[in-house]
Amino acid sequence: MNAQQLLNQVLSHVRSIMDDKEKLAKLLAFMEKELFQDEKKIEQDEYDYKEKLPEEYRDIVRRIADGLSANLICFFNPDTLELEDIPKNLLDEMIFDEDDEESEEENEFGLTYMKWEKCVEIEPLESHESFRIMEAFVNQLKSGKEANRLAQVVNGHKPFANFNHLIHNSEYRDDWFAFRQRKLEKQVIENYFYEYIENEK
Repeated sequence: MNAQQLLNQVLSHVRSIMDDKEKLAKLLAFMEKELFQDEKKIEQDEYDYKEKLPEEYRDIVRRIADGLSANLICFFNPDTLELEDIPKNLLDEMIFDEDDEESEEENEFGLTYMKWEKCVEIEPLESHESFRIMEAFVNQLKSGKEANRLAQVVNGHKPFANFNHLIHNSEYRDDWFAFRQRKLEKQVIENYFYEYIENEK
């Protein structure tokens, strides 16, 4: 029996009880417990993970994740909570004379991170890390026409370009951005803010 046949049979059963509020409630409870519990637990765990951070760091984590999704290198000052970022390709063009303090303080990009006593440099994800996030998103989608097409492009030629083109014109667009944001925030916390997580052992 293929997926469409199974779906037709499920819908037939649902239609047979559509006027029975008690049976519908039981069906809903069963579905939430048996089919969707793990997904809810994953989403809750990721939400709770961020909530363990002291409040002053939560917005910083969000902003860093935003920067990483735009392929920016982020510089974070843990003492002052300052944050600066710059496209990775432009950073390579920034050449400062070590003996020229003015060039560091008044560079053309207006960056001051070179003067900070403490500075954490956070680089964008490697392509294989970005691919894993994209792949994880596709794997958790329910079967359907668009979900199947996304799975095909992820496993095909030029997966990033084709995925981006398809996702921006699909029903999953907003879901993708939210999913990627959660994953990036979690990775930032795990790699750079783990020492600030409350009640973690």
